[in-house]
Amino acid sequence: MAQSKFIPAYKPEDCDRLLIQAMESGDLETTVGLYEPEAVLFTESGDLVKIDEIQKHNQEFIALKTKTNIEKIEAVMSGDGTLATTRMKCATVYKDPKTGKEVTMHTNSLEVVRKQPDGTWRFVIDDPFGGNRMNM
Repeated sequence: MAQSKFIPAYKPEDCDRLLIQAMESGDLETTVGLYEPEAVLFTESGDLVKIDEIQKHNQEFIALKTKTNIEKIEAVMSGDGTLATTRMKCATVYKDPKTGKEVTMHTNSLEVVRKQPDGTWRFVIDDPFGGNRMNM
């Protein structure tokens, strides 16, 4: 596993970009450090998990040795500049550990990020499949 050196996000859209980079490089510390302590993550099945499970989820994702192609990241800032939503469209490729077959996962994410007192940004709500859930 890569040597960890936490890299903070200085813009809302950096949260997504840095999370992907950290996943690909095996930097678990950065993947977890990009979340507020009370943040939540939606899993693909729609379950809501908190920081301990986020760490476990990220460890499992790192183990897949993914490669992600980010097509687009957008951010919309609140009027006071302390909250933002981010959306990312990407395709992630990995080998299924059971079958060895290559899998491509298409993601349209939706997140809420908050500006921290030190000027960095962290996830509050992370829904990697938020844009895919619009079948209501």
